[in-house]
Amino acid sequence: MYGWRARIGVLLPTNNTVLEPEFGKLRPEGVTCHITRMISSTSGHGSIKGLNNMVNHSVDKAIEELSITGVDVFAYACLSTSLVVADWQQRLQDKIACFSKVPAVSAFTAMISALYFIKAKKVSVLCPYGDELVNKVSDAFNAYDISAARIESLNVTGLRDVCNVSLPEIYRTARKIDMSDSDALCILATDLATLPLTTVLEQDLEKPVVSTNLALMWASLLLAGITPHISGAGQLMEMMKDVDAAKESLHKLGCSVHC
Repeated sequence: MYGWRARIGVLLPTNNTVLEPEFGKLRPEGVTCHITRMISSTSGHGSIKGLNNMVNHSVDKAIEELSITGVDVFAYACLSTSLVVADWQQRLQDKIACFSKVPAVSAFTAMISALYFIKAKKVSVLCPYGDELVNKVSDAFNAYDISAARIESLNVTGLRDVCNVSLPEIYRTARKIDMSDSDALCILATDLATLPLTTVLEQDLEKPVVSTNLALMWASLLLAGITPHISGAGQLMEMMKDVDAAKESLHKLGCSVHC
């Protein structure tokens, strides 16, 4: 039997080729990940219009399909949806409640919960977005009393292009960011490949680094009742001495945790 500890159900935009391999490297023994895809855009470029189309026409179908597998937690793997759709975490939970009683977490809620857990009040942000979405980042963090001190974008809007941004380019861009008064570096987007850079950037920046995929796996495991201690994936995954504090960070944002 696979998934004897937990089965994580992932709602993933169609263009994303990064989250599956990164989740595959992160998942602990006995945990499986099961993916359902949502049509994210027909234009080939990330946009608010495309995100709204995905929410209105693909999400419900994907949730229904995934609910049949009997997963233990739903992970919504598109952070930019939360930048565009107000109260997306609650709306997501309401949608899932129509088909399943298991907990759910959005990518942005996972990120905020992780920042609460590591006590980061002021962050620098690295993302791939164009201006349309970049302009929404600061307000999204401010809504949770976290200040986005600096926002650096790779400005890659082609949906297939984000997945192919090279590690050296991401690293060099991250190193340009002034981190002097930031508590952590947040890397937004589930389709930006950054897992191999996490510990390197933490060493060179001397600050915690929280990528969206790391935060989403961290939150998904907690919601499934598993302590996410994973070596070699950065400080977030190794700071699990206080599991109750980690669960409380999720509870603050309305996420229930399996016992």
